[in-house]
Amino acid sequence: MRQNIFGDLIAHPDAADAAPRRMVLMVGDPQRMQMLKKYFPQRTDFFLIEFSDLTPDILKSIAPDSVVAPALCEQFDCLELAELLHRARFKGRIRAIPKGLPRPEIIREEIASLYPSLDFDMLDLTPVQLVQIRASLH
Repeated sequence: MRQNIFGDLIAHPDAADAAPRRMVLMVGDPQRMQMLKKYFPQRTDFFLIEFSDLTPDILKSIAPDSVVAPALCEQFDCLELAELLHRARFKGRIRAIPKGLPRPEIIREEIASLYPSLDFDMLDLTPVQLVQIRASLH
């Protein structure tokens, strides 16, 4: 059992637990990243960390299935994160939040060309409007 910086206990599932739990490593400002938990399924465990604290050894000990981070913030950008994850031989999914970026596909293409072994993509957290759903059904 582990505890993240917000005091949430993170425990490994019992053998009787049928559905597997997923570990998501959220990199960035922990207070801002904390708000993203609502976008994930209930059976997801989280570990929040500042980019400056992330090392290959810490990554290995947390063993996340996915890493989520802002595409760009004051402390780092997703290119720096991709480089660290590549050096650490991370094999999970990496998802960046492109808030405010006009053309996130440029970053996606650059990371794909620099680090083709990484499973990198952008998350779109824009709420879908009911009107848009209805329009797409007709």
